[in-house]
Amino acid sequence: AVVSTQSGHYGRDTRKVHSVGALALSNRTYSNLSEDGARPSSRATPSLLQPNQNSNGVNNKKTTWNSNEGNVSSDKVIFTESPSTPGIPIVYRLPEDKAVNPDRLNLDRRNLTTCPVIEGEEHVRLLNFQHNSITRIQHLSTLRRLIFLDLYDNEITEISGISSLTSLRVLMLGKNRIGKIENLGTLMKLDVLDLHGNQIRELENLGHLSELRVLNLAGNLLTKACNFVGLNSLTELNLRRNKIQYVGELDQLPKLLRLFLSYNDIRSFDSIRCLGSSPSLQELALDGNPFTSESSYKQIIIDQLLQLRQLDHQKVTEDERRMASIVIRKEEERRRESSKVEVLKERRKVAIQNAEKEWEGTVSGGNTYDNGMAFYSEVDGETLRLYGKGALDIIDKNSFTNSSSITQLYFKFIPYDVIVPYFSRLRVRFPSLQGLMFSFASISSLKQLNALSAVRRLDYLNISPEGNPVTNLSLWKYYILYRLSHFHLRKINDTDISMSDVILAEQLFSPLGETAVSYSDVSVLLSLLPDVRRKQILAYCEAAEQKKQVGIKTPEDRKKMIITAEQKNRPTGMESLHVSSLVYNPTPYTSRPGKGVKSSGSVPGSRSNDTLLATTQILVEEAVSGAICRHQKLVALDRIWENVLKDAVRSALNKFTDLHYTVDNALEHLSNNSI
Repeated sequence: AVVSTQSGHYGRDTRKVHSVGALALSNRTYSNLSEDGARPSSRATPSLLQPNQNSNGVNNKKTTWNSNEGNVSSDKVIFTESPSTPGIPIVYRLPEDKAVNPDRLNLDRRNLTTCPVIEGEEHVRLLNFQHNSITRIQHLSTLRRLIFLDLYDNEITEISGISSLTSLRVLMLGKNRIGKIENLGTLMKLDVLDLHGNQIRELENLGHLSELRVLNLAGNLLTKACNFVGLNSLTELNLRRNKIQYVGELDQLPKLLRLFLSYNDIRSFDSIRCLGSSPSLQELALDGNPFTSESSYKQIIIDQLLQLRQLDHQKVTEDERRMASIVIRKEEERRRESSKVEVLKERRKVAIQNAEKEWEGTVSGGNTYDNGMAFYSEVDGETLRLYGKGALDIIDKNSFTNSSSITQLYFKFIPYDVIVPYFSRLRVRFPSLQGLMFSFASISSLKQLNALSAVRRLDYLNISPEGNPVTNLSLWKYYILYRLSHFHLRKINDTDISMSDVILAEQLFSPLGETAVSYSDVSVLLSLLPDVRRKQILAYCEAAEQKKQVGIKTPEDRKKMIITAEQKNRPTGMESLHVSSLVYNPTPYTSRPGKGVKSSGSVPGSRSNDTLLATTQILVEEAVSGAICRHQKLVALDRIWENVLKDAVRSALNKFTDLHYTVDNALEHLSNNSI
């Protein structure tokens, strides 16, 4: 008899459960095991039914045994009790009754709480204790020829008392209270083991059962299924209705044909991946698991288990296999793309973290970060985000093709003074630019904001309080409004600009602009003007001189004339000289971009080139500063020269006012010198 744990009965099969001699158990129909652990029949075999039992195996007349005298049941099994062992029933049959079925003994539904002592049944091979209340297996050591032991639906808590049954082939212990698989070491010939409906939490002590073909552990408390090594003959395994989350080692069962894992907690194919390597699995049930709710569940299983013929009680067709192959191929492509995205996300995360570390080192005056990629750039819609100093290279990269669509630049972990030299190129590089955003840019003073005028036009500006101490100053927004008044900014830090804000900014900072102009030389003021505007102003001044409309006597007069000409000829949207005289020249950074390849493809700068550029810039600035200082001294001397001459003449005239006093002093001076 081949026992099936799936269909509700054992079913016919040409294979036989070894040789059972006169029992002739082969080709019988059994109903001992079902997929969910239910027990549809109370009998092991229909042939075991006795004349006084109905087709369901239930006694028509209930039999009890009396401890004081022998009691013959309707199937002629005699129950008695020995005075030496009170409470322990003794079972035997008369010789003529035993001759009818010498190999089988049915003791089901006898209200037994303990296993009775069985006398004179040394040749019995099938023993049935179904539907009793037995709590312990005992008194079976004399049944050396026993092949089939059925203890279904009792109250047994542990496997014991069967070590002497070395010929046992079928052991039925379903629907008991067993918590551990143990004491099966001598049952080397076991063919069927039914432990469904118990309280077993771990698969153990089974590896020696090399002849076991059917194992039923449905309805237990298992959370993982492994430790199957050694079960080389196992063809059917029932693990339904447990709490299994992981299955392993089933690919090491060379003869496994049917596997039932329905109603567990399997959530992905990774939890049962070993099935893909199974050399023989043909039937699989996974219904009732979370994994089956995935849209591609069926295609994944069919594609991975090429030899599978039946899935979830339905036959697998060739069309389903072809469709599964297509679906899985698309899924693999999607997974590869997803993997690439994850790699890029991780690379982005690391690069931004490195950029932050480099920025922190710059702020604290520490060494430049030099441990992997420390910059990153990315396009987010219409925003170009730049992290780390090295990301600024993209501004000059011709490979960046969608620059015309960028309306906003976001700078983070880049010192502001490093960004300033790029301001003059932003408008040409990004013609649609509307706003700038700065976060962790080390903007600490109002004068640094002067450099923003080089951008030439903006609609809004955001300076995050994070890493920008200038935002702690109460008037920083008004200073921006005054310094960038020609921009006509609409928003600062997402706050709308009103006309009253513009007027207040003018009132607060216009004296500062006037002071800056008053202390600036004519040549400095002219250098602040664009070439075209400068030529226009100079031409206007020359024309005014020629017409003698203005008399230029001092440099101050010339400065006033230039300021007046600039005001009269200033185009709309052009900054005034009072505003443009507020400039900022940052100290050059001699740092290099971080190593690595960012998403935009920027190439890091050369250390030698950057150092040479920075050194050259410092020397040029020093030379220009010295020239400006000397020029300012000459201008100052030009201002006071006329008064110095007047004072010298006045002093000489005063000396000759009293001629006698002057002569006496001169003679005295000569006398002293001769001595």
